[in-house]
Amino acid sequence: MTPNRVERGSNKKRRVPLALLIVPVVLVAIGVAILLALRGGDGAIIGGGDEPAPPFDFIVKPATAVPTAPDADKASLSASAEEVAQEITPMIDDLYTNAYLDPSNWRHDDYEEVFTAFAPDAAATAEQSLETLTLGATAGDVFDTVDPGRSKLSYQVLFDPDGEPDTAVVSVIFRATAERKNGTYLAIVSEGEFFLGQIDGWRITAFDVTREDHETHPPSPSASTSASPSA
Repeated sequence: MTPNRVERGSNKKRRVPLALLIVPVVLVAIGVAILLALRGGDGAIIGGGDEPAPPFDFIVKPATAVPTAPDADKASLSASAEEVAQEITPMIDDLYTNAYLDPSNWRHDDYEEVFTAFAPDAAATAEQSLETLTLGATAGDVFDTVDPGRSKLSYQVLFDPDGEPDTAVVSVIFRATAERKNGTYLAIVSEGEFFLGQIDGWRITAFDVTREDHETHPPSPSASTSASPSA
């Protein structure tokens, strides 16, 4: 079974240095000095004190197989396409969590984890598209919270003549609601396609993504409790 976002997040590295917690008694003075050196201007350790990212997983539609051989076994390719989707989906979940939802990233303008999903050439382009692919370089100065909304993925998997998956195209619609520090709300909408190839595992080789953010109202407090199970 593919691990969900909470399970994957439990393995996420934390930024607080472990050494600060195990300094021997004889080195207390040195430990205090190091602690003070690592503190930010507000008295908190840099990178510490942020709440964890909210749980998030995309809704995934059935994958579409695209054969290139006229006599291809479509049933077999469809099953393989689903396997490809299951393999890639956790990467896309993590990409958007790291780019929009994890406070330890957007509050500190630290999106390094986002670019690990990209092949080297595409990563350079992605870093130049920071404002499109992430919450933005100044998000920590603007927003208080970001909560995910209903978001979807769909896949088209292109197979080579031998029936091996060659290219995956992931269509994304990501939605979230961000509360600004001034009490207003922004609906975040990221939509587009990621193109992936096999480069030490599946990696994004190109992308065509746009943002359609717009002002919105505060979410209804009763929205999550009043909806029926069939809604």
